[in-house]
Amino acid sequence: MKTNLSQDLIQNNPNTDFLTGDVVVYMNHIKTDDLVMVEAFQPAEYYWLEGGQLVHRADIRLATPAELKLKRRLTDAEMALAEVS
Repeated sequence: MKTNLSQDLIQNNPNTDFLTGDVVVYMNHIKTDDLVMVEAFQPAEYYWLEGGQLVHRADIRLATPAELKLKRRLTDAEMALAEVS
């Protein structure tokens, strides 16, 4: 059975913020609204995303249900409206 060390690290490490397969968005200071999927955990608080991007955990967050439905990151104004509703 072939195992992926990075996948084992993310699945067996309770200190990870995201799991393999989680859909995340970049934080607002990064100018893309795309949703991306976490592929693996890189020790020292970094994650590999689909497409080969390596990002620090502080630069991404889990996508909200509304973002998953719209398939993009919500703007700050849209997020504020969602919190009020």
